[in-house]
Amino acid sequence: MTLGNVILLGPKLLDNDLAHELVHIQQHQREPFIHPLLNGVETLRHGYRQNKYENEAYTRTGSAHIGRRLK
Repeated sequence: MTLGNVILLGPKLLDNDLAHELVHIQQHQREPFIHPLLNGVETLRHGYRQNKYENEAYTRTGSAHIGRRLK
């Protein structure tokens, strides 16, 4: 998880977790101050996995989650 320019990682890391979170840092830098609001709106409208910010991070890091819908 990222908070602004800070990455918080837990003890159970997957292969691309750090790279994924670094993409979120870049997103935050592109849209400073408003990014958390935009990300929240995307999540409410489309769900976590279909959120455009998550899709970008999963695509750019080659994550296995892309294209899978979790309910």
